[in-house]
Amino acid sequence: MLLVACGGGTDPGDTAPRQCNGTVAACELPLDQLSLVRSHNSHASEERGYHPFAMNHYFAIPTQLADGVRSFNVDLYLVDDALIACHGVCELGSQPVVEIWDEFEAFLAANPDELILLDVQDEAPSGVVNASLAAHDLSRRAWAQTAGEPWPPLAELLDSGSQLVFFNSPVDGDPSWVLPQGDFVYGTGWHYLAPEDLDCAVQGDVLEHGLYEVTHVLTNPIASPAYAAEINTAEVLTEHLERCFAEVGRPNLVSVDYYSVGDVFEVVTAL
Repeated sequence: MLLVACGGGTDPGDTAPRQCNGTVAACELPLDQLSLVRSHNSHASEERGYHPFAMNHYFAIPTQLADGVRSFNVDLYLVDDALIACHGVCELGSQPVVEIWDEFEAFLAANPDELILLDVQDEAPSGVVNASLAAHDLSRRAWAQTAGEPWPPLAELLDSGSQLVFFNSPVDGDPSWVLPQGDFVYGTGWHYLAPEDLDCAVQGDVLEHGLYEVTHVLTNPIASPAYAAEINTAEVLTEHLERCFAEVGRPNLVSVDYYSVGDVFEVVTAL
């Protein structure tokens, strides 16, 4: 499902309502009242040449953005003084992180009414990732949020020029837009072997104005398109998310592998 990014329009005769992240309703809602598709290991794709043992998606980040993914997870390592995205074994696939910053910047520049979330599994020395982003034009779009405080409506956030929410561990001297993920995101576990294992139990505390992440992936022992085809169906995904909605609250980040397999967008949009 393609979620089209539309702005408010600059033509005085254009009366089309503004759409934020693809819908009119989202403009008036804070982030913790929205539900977004989150691609797990977003960088690890067949399109970028990853080995099947290391990939989690068929399509790379630019395609994910065009298709409607708005929450992203990348693993970053410093290898031979180069900051790269890879998935554990970098010989099985990698990409310079500056290319990923470029991909996000290009999309956001062309789509001013779109906001994305980015969290990283930071395997680089402390501060390297945050310094890399701070040196890139993408960083000027990052939003500084105070933990526990209400999020502004999405339109207000976008009107401020902020289109990126970035989660990583801050170090002394980092910009205020480096948000510690543990202060803003709470969620389920990660290790699920079969559909019946998928649960809604929160690991840790529910956070006020936090974002509830529901992991909807199978790894036995690694991710695969076959597992995604098994659980990314409307029936399985709807049952899981509705159960989590009833037990905990709105799933804000629905984390999946092989997002393009099955009915992910249809189900998440229906929330």
